[in-house]
Amino acid sequence: MSSERRKRLWSQLDNKKVDALLITSGETIRYITGFTGSESVFLVSRRGGCLIVDSRYTSQAHVECKNISIKESRNKFKGFVAAAAQRGFKKIGFDPQQLTVSHYRELKKEGSFALVELSEDIEAIRAVKDAGELKLLKKAADISSNSFLDVLDEIRPGDREEAIARSLEYTIKKNGAETTPFPLIVASGKRGALPHGLATGKKVRRGEFVTVDFGAVYRGYCSDETCTVVIGKPAQKQKMVYQAVKEAHDKAMNAVRPGIQAHTIDVVARGVLEQAGLGHYFGHGTGHGVGLAVHEAPRIAPDQEAIIEKDMVFTIEPGVYIPGWGGVRIEDTVRVTRGGCEPVSSVSKELYCI
Repeated sequence: MSSERRKRLWSQLDNKKVDALLITSGETIRYITGFTGSESVFLVSRRGGCLIVDSRYTSQAHVECKNISIKESRNKFKGFVAAAAQRGFKKIGFDPQQLTVSHYRELKKEGSFALVELSEDIEAIRAVKDAGELKLLKKAADISSNSFLDVLDEIRPGDREEAIARSLEYTIKKNGAETTPFPLIVASGKRGALPHGLATGKKVRRGEFVTVDFGAVYRGYCSDETCTVVIGKPAQKQKMVYQAVKEAHDKAMNAVRPGIQAHTIDVVARGVLEQAGLGHYFGHGTGHGVGLAVHEAPRIAPDQEAIIEKDMVFTIEPGVYIPGWGGVRIEDTVRVTRGGCEPVSSVSKELYCI
């Protein structure tokens, strides 16, 4: 674990004056320890860490984790209680967004320590990326962007949304991705009004918008990008809506810089769409962090006061969704620089006509 990661982790310990942290998020466990298994909990303090796994993962943990104690237990939370008791911890911080109620009750019943809810999300320690993470994020984005361009030229009127999604997923994996971070979204025509419209058997038709939301996972790190294209020649309303969303996207990107609050970026994007008379068709936040999880800190939304920092990576994705007509979303993943931001994803967001 780098000194910067350690510093962010220790700040969580100091905030609530706890002896240790209970980490249950698989992504955060991987971030701190390098462990890639799907079942574990992690006990960490300034004295070191103890990863609790069952017998399926013991050998893997010893290979992947350096300078960390490995404890095997059939029940990971009983193993956690035993490890905490052995170390004499009295106050252990946890993330209430990650720990289930049933596991919380189990720990309260079995443990001799106090459980302390942290005022800040433990996941926020992953928000600022280091150089190695930035390279992996860029590689994931390059794979997905290039794969989309490979498939785009093959789309024809009459193709089914499901076929487009399958072709894109195959190409993403063929080009080096481990998997995709979410089921790919392909929503055409009126279905474009569904922000998360998964691909169906519907055929794409001439004159329709097609919104494609796609990504790749490379060595654990995710990409996320959305393009909306038109089949044939766009109508006047399509041009107007697309241009409004593009302006919201561009101005939001121009607003990004270290030191501002996350909601400030959302205000810019939302303001453009409101001025165009489309604000009530934009219901979600303007963006979200991307890293080991495809949705993580920071959130770029109206109620978010997190301070934007250099080397944060998040999406800018305004959208307009008009029931009975369709929709447009334009999304890029960006990295915060000293004076602004730069795109990580790379497909041009000018309107592409097939």
